[in-house]
Amino acid sequence: MIKNGLFMMTIGFVGVILGLAESEEYRILILIISILLIISGFVLYNKGEKKSD
Repeated sequence: MIKNGLFMMTIGFVGVILGLAESEEYRILILIISILLIISGFVLYNKGEKKSD
């Protein structure tokens, strides 16, 4: 779970960067999807950390 969470957060951060650099047409959609990926990755990472303790 830890690796999956980190992977999802990484994809989310890349999406935020691309969303800020994209044209106006898809910017909001890409930013919303990226924020959701970051949040879900953070949740997965925390679940994995709690399980490993």
